Amino acid sequence: MTPWRRFRLGYVTGLVAYTAIFWWLGELAPLYNAPALRLLPFGMGAGIALVPAIWAVFAGWFAGCQIVVERPDPLAPQQRPPLLSSMRNMGLAIVLAAAWVALEWLRSWALLGFNWNTLGVSLHEDLVLIQIAELTGVSGLGFLLAMANVIAVITVLRLCAEVGRVRLRPHFDFLFTVALVVGAFSFGVRVLVKGPGTEKAAVRIAAIQPNIPQTMKMDMEQSPAVFEILEQMNALAAEKKADLVLWPEACVPGGMFGDREVTEWVRAQAAKHKALLLGTDDFNRGGGGEDHNSAALVIPGRSDIAIHDKVNLVPFGEYLPMRPLLGWALGELVPGDFQPGIFPVQMMLDLPSVTIGPLICFEDTQPEIARAQVRGGAQLLVNLTNDGWFGRSGELEQHLANALFRCVESRIPMVRGTNTGTTASIDPFGRVDRWIPAHTRDVGFRTIPITASRGETFFIRKGDWFQPACAIIAILALLGRLIRGRRKAK
Repeated sequence: MTPWRRFRLGYVTGLVAYTAIFWWLGELAPLYNAPALRLLPFGMGAGIALVPAIWAVFAGWFAGCQIVVERPDPLAPQQRPPLLSSMRNMGLAIVLAAAWVALEWLRSWALLGFNWNTLGVSLHEDLVLIQIAELTGVSGLGFLLAMANVIAVITVLRLCAEVGRVRLRPHFDFLFTVALVVGAFSFGVRVLVKGPGTEKAAVRIAAIQPNIPQTMKMDMEQSPAVFEILEQMNALAAEKKADLVLWPEACVPGGMFGDREVTEWVRAQAAKHKALLLGTDDFNRGGGGEDHNSAALVIPGRSDIAIHDKVNLVPFGEYLPMRPLLGWALGELVPGDFQPGIFPVQMMLDLPSVTIGPLICFEDTQPEIARAQVRGGAQLLVNLTNDGWFGRSGELEQHLANALFRCVESRIPMVRGTNTGTTASIDPFGRVDRWIPAHTRDVGFRTIPITASRGETFFIRKGDWFQPACAIIAILALLGRLIRGRRKAK
């Protein structure tokens, strides 16, 4: 098979898969009355499909004649198909799995930090296996899946090559892969049996899910109705007597700092609680001309308001990359750019004394931002998001599936306060507790235990080390193959 054919097969496979996975992007078309946006899933798929396409070329070229189905010539016993070498097969599987992880890492850079739905995320419901994210991050799961699948194919082809041979060789490559999976499984069982540490505090949290349609939020004439909904929901939340009340991302029309009356209204709503954490889009904050997507903690009796400005903005949503080049085509859809925060900000609750690490929108899918919050002392991650942009699509569940890995990586619980869903909490092991059904207007309430710290996890200490390690393995293997090829040519 030629490299070009491998590229085409890989590309078509990726195009179909990723277009289906990101089909929810097309929900923006009716929202903006722009039919052309129906092509967004195809455009996203067309870009990400380069990952399986390049990987297919790399796999075919690196494997060379190793992956063959033809049976050896029985009249030529000196021939030994490379498939019969367990060591070579293990090396091939490791290199190909490392190459996949490296390409996904490259993809996250190319998409400006949008790294949703990598291969490892597909295991989000496998509570035992996902525990290795504490060591390797979600990319370790992707590596395990890729390697297991490569070995599965090799094993089938190897058995075909061995049919009719007098002596079958041990499949140490298969046994090694099984041992690797069993090891990951055993680690997960051990972690789950050990359980959480000693409870240090407990935070009673109420989260409102106002379920306000995005069309209503975008129409400033509907602002009075939005304020009324928020006030009604806030009154219901006050009945819970919570330590902390959550309002979702960008919930206040015009932003709470855009108008003195709105600021005072927010303070009046916050006075009904011990503390209120809300999301606010503020335009021209303080007259400085900068726009921010922020989380604000308002505590009655405190004159200052703690603010976390979103660090990682959504490209083509909150800012337009390369505006001088793309502004003529997309400027109307993205008329202005939000300014990113310089660094994540932690917030303190008084009673109980707990440090919160706020995450806005898809920041809960960014390992480095959650890691920075935890390294800054956060004992509880709080995500404020508005997924109302994407209607009743699968985006809500995909967002939640990506977010839960932040808890496993850090062993820190998370609470998600959302507009349309899914309002939920996630424990330090990735178990999800859904508070309110999606697309429902209600108030959720839970008591979240905060356990005594056992020290930072390996992932929190070292960061996402596994992806660059895989990139190094793939590059070294590639260089080694090139060097051997040149020597043979001589």
